[in-house]
Amino acid sequence: MQTYPQTDYTPNTLWEGCHLPPLRMADEQGRYIPNGFVPLTVSAPGTDSVPPAAARPAAPANSFMRQLSLLLVFGVLCLGAYYIISRFVVTPVVIQGRSMTPTLRDGECYFLNRWIYIFKSPARGDLVVIKDPGHDDFAVKRIIARPGDWLNLKDGKVYLNGERLNESYLPKGTFTATGDSLEKWYQLGVQQYFVMGDNRACSEDSRVYGNILRGNILGAIRN
Repeated sequence: MQTYPQTDYTPNTLWEGCHLPPLRMADEQGRYIPNGFVPLTVSAPGTDSVPPAAARPAAPANSFMRQLSLLLVFGVLCLGAYYIISRFVVTPVVIQGRSMTPTLRDGECYFLNRWIYIFKSPARGDLVVIKDPGHDDFAVKRIIARPGDWLNLKDGKVYLNGERLNESYLPKGTFTATGDSLEKWYQLGVQQYFVMGDNRACSEDSRVYGNILRGNILGAIRN
């Protein structure tokens, strides 16, 4: 067997003599850690690792004030919505007095439709809430005549534009008197309406304070 003579070769670098440089590892920030030692955070079994208190975001100091501000804003919006609905859409109405009996009775509650006349004009026979010129408050009456009509009250009867007015909503034999028992004529101008209560013997209406303006009609009641 052929053999080879031993040489006297000596490694001239640390790499060739298996004297390797120490292993270096980098952490998450890219910094090298000596000797490859990486510090670890070990959690107990079944629990999550909790970051140090310094690493947790601090709760805002004014969180209570923010919640209070949100509540105030919400309350203002609710009040505004209630005002808009009750002022322009629907308003509860309680009947007081006997001027509309037997159609509407004292103490009964209805809803006033405040936006219906945005889309159409008040019509004859409508039950409406008006600003009462006689007492500076509100009253429920029935529209008898509209702008351009002429009305005649004679012998306890109502004549509209020369013809006897059919008032089927009144009890049979209802007598419509005037204040002085004399014949009355009414001519309605632009934006003027004539209103009366269904209880003709106990109603202060246009027979007393005359025609009312369209702006004094707040809305209609649907019973």
